[in-house]
Parts: sequence; C-alpha cells; structure tokens
Amino acid sequence: MRAVAIEEEVEVERFGSVLAFMEKLGVLDSTERWKIVRELRNAVNHEYDEDADRLTQFFTEMVKATPELLEHYQRLLSFCEKAYGIKPE
Repeated sequence: MRAVAIEEEVEVERFGSVLAFMEKLGVLDSTERWKIVRELRNAVNHEYDEDADRLTQFFTEMVKATPELLEHYQRLLSFCEKAYGIKPE
C-alpha cells in the first residue's frame, strides 16, 4: 500500500495517510477496521503468554479476518492492474 501511495505522490510519513488514501481508492472499506485487524495481528505476533484460551481467541479472530484481508489484497491488485498495467505473476 505504501508503494502505491508513493507512486501516486501521497504523503507517506504517517501510515494513517496511506490508509486514508487506500480507503479513498476503495481498497479498504474502513481505515478504522484495518487498524483493528492490524492491532490483532500485532497482539498475536507479540503474545508470548502461555494462556491457550487467549491465544485461541486471537487466532480465531485472525481466521475470521482472513477473507477481508484477501479482499483488500484483490482490490489493491485490481487498482495496480488498472492504473499501471501490472499483473501479478
């Protein structure tokens, strides 16, 4: 997302600006939802607790968010194809 924002000459110092631009393009439905999913990912990534129930909860939420993340990915690919003629290999 940051690379697309740079290509489109959007200020990228704050990732919030990148997210707002992605929302404007229709890649993201909501910057707030993206932040929630990212916080969840960070929590899973940094959770070293031995609490199996807590880890199960984190991973369950990540699995639920996976289709949404894949949809964002497809939208970004679609934008790149239309804007730059780039198709993934």
